[in-house]
Amino acid sequence: MEKKKVKFPNNKTLAHMRSKLEQHEGAFILPPDANAVDKAKYDICRQILIYIHKKGINQKELATILDVPETRVSEIVHYKIIKFTLDKLISYYEIINPRLILKVA
Repeated sequence: MEKKKVKFPNNKTLAHMRSKLEQHEGAFILPPDANAVDKAKYDICRQILIYIHKKGINQKELATILDVPETRVSEIVHYKIIKFTLDKLISYYEIINPRLILKVA
């Protein structure tokens, strides 16, 4: 069995990738000890992101649907849950999923 050599990007390519990554803000990761409200907000953000992918729309199009600035949608898809109340996220999600049923277990 022949072993394949792994080819790594050259320094120029790595530098280009680093500069691209430095320009973008990452998504918030929910800590394991998050409270119930933060978990619910995180889940709603995830559902909104799933909606974007399923519908094949971009953030600008979703902003139009929700009647919010595009920056607000960016905060949702990057899970910036600290910027939202749970009821506000629910109201956004209800626009794209009018049949939403909220249950507390």
